[in-house]
Amino acid sequence: MSSPRHILLIRLSSVGDVILATPVVAGLRHRYPQAKITWLVDTGYLDLLRENPHIDRVLEFDRTGRHRGLSGIRRLAQDLSPVDLLIDLQHKARSVLLATFLRPTRKKSMVKRQGLGLLRAMWGSDEILRAPHQVERYLAVLGSENGAGQEQQRPLLRVAEADRRYAQDLVGKPTAPLVGILPGAGQPLKRWPGKQVVSLIDSCQQHGWQVALLGGAQEKSLLSELASQVAVEPLLVNSQARLGQLAAILACCQAVVSPDSGPAHMAAAMGVPVLTLFGPTSPDRWSPRGLTSRVIRQELACSPCSNHGRGSCRLGSHECLQSLGAAQVFQALTELLDGALRIQAGAR
Repeated sequence: MSSPRHILLIRLSSVGDVILATPVVAGLRHRYPQAKITWLVDTGYLDLLRENPHIDRVLEFDRTGRHRGLSGIRRLAQDLSPVDLLIDLQHKARSVLLATFLRPTRKKSMVKRQGLGLLRAMWGSDEILRAPHQVERYLAVLGSENGAGQEQQRPLLRVAEADRRYAQDLVGKPTAPLVGILPGAGQPLKRWPGKQVVSLIDSCQQHGWQVALLGGAQEKSLLSELASQVAVEPLLVNSQARLGQLAAILACCQAVVSPDSGPAHMAAAMGVPVLTLFGPTSPDRWSPRGLTSRVIRQELACSPCSNHGRGSCRLGSHECLQSLGAAQVFQALTELLDGALRIQAGAR
């Protein structure tokens, strides 16, 4: 079997999935060092991949413009052809149709559900997936195409120099350890109660740490509301940054606290210590992969109850996160940050 000259990897979204799929492209690069590797991703996610050293080209899938509809996907196939090896980690209608037009020499796809499992998912009662971790699920698609060692099987995110300067201008030179706190999540069920977030911010600042309260544009009102309730204004409140700029701000932090969300994976992929608050979803499958990542959760019989945190609590209590107190989270954060600072001091 000849080595592929052009490899196409498809993982269109979302932030966490794209980050967790980066070990796949590392495996392909180590297996086929001479190949051209293209990653197809949805518009808006380019910042997560543009600095990845294993990728030759990142192409944005413009689903509402140039690549819209059947003719748009055919146009995309013409732009990408020829493809010798296609790795489809999305495996939904658009990527399957694109593969049909491309007719690659070899194709490997991630099929999450088949038969009865697919029917259950369509009815909204799919099985809760736990182990193996999502990184292992992605790497399993490669099979013999995976040439990466253990070191390359950790997610990777690198920051562009312009974004690094943007973050440094915002943050300046903190006079104490900087803790990034991200209260938002794509699904409301995964969010920690706001009163607990406020209490955690107050505890951090009383302890002498500085706080960056961070989120996306959709969380602007949430961040403003939380910032208005804390005893001392945080060093930074930002909901305007692009993904690359947010990554650069996270890289300035000595530790990050987040629910199960994309930015938690971003921080971990840059080596930033991350404390992730899990409730409805499974940490066995979704925990951030990093050398200094830690998960905190309540051990409840009903948790996990969802693969992605969609919908509402079936018991009506949201106990998994409602019962996770700020004091408990602050203690875990203290241990995480103290350990990270000791490692940094020892490395000097």
